[in-house]
Amino acid sequence: MSKVSNVSRRRRSALTKGGADYTAKREELVRIAAKLFKEQGYQSTKLLDIAQAAGLDRATVYYYVGSKEELFREAVEGVLDANLAEAQRLLEDASLSWADRLHAIYVRLMVSYEENYPATFVYIQEQMHQVGSEETIWAQEIMKKTRRFDQMLLGFIREAIASGELRSDIPPRLVEHALFGMLNWTHRWFTPGGPMTGLDIADAFWSIFMNGMTPEKS
Repeated sequence: MSKVSNVSRRRRSALTKGGADYTAKREELVRIAAKLFKEQGYQSTKLLDIAQAAGLDRATVYYYVGSKEELFREAVEGVLDANLAEAQRLLEDASLSWADRLHAIYVRLMVSYEENYPATFVYIQEQMHQVGSEETIWAQEIMKKTRRFDQMLLGFIREAIASGELRSDIPPRLVEHALFGMLNWTHRWFTPGGPMTGLDIADAFWSIFMNGMTPEKS
């Protein structure tokens, strides 16, 4: 127990005072963990797997992180916070139409998937089955953020319908499932560096969506 406590104390000290090398190794562990979470699933991936992929023993990994959950949190939370902040910025930008706001956050999400690959895809894969079932304070908090983000997206859709920018004969929640379902399904097949960029994919999906959702002119 004293050995574990000593490692925990060293980790806490290093998190506060650690230099560039410590930060770089911690970030490397987060990237490795995200890759393994995507390939194997969060539940199936063990801290030992992450340690071996990083060329470290498990005891050394504890100097950088306290748990597998901590690696998961580090991998996904920053991306979610950034997307929330962007949605809030768009909400407050009165110069944009509601459809423009929706388009902007849609593109931002797909580009974010590409820029932060595979961390965001890990979150998409695990959020309902893993995070939602956790009872930790962090898990509860990230689900609150997820619900808040969902309500902001739904709000963009509702306002776009109310303003006549989108057709009104389809329920907003169904519109959201159709639009963002296309985006979220990319976790099954998209890999950065392929023939289409994240921006290309977002624009193609948006074109498909708008061709079906633009109200007919009378």
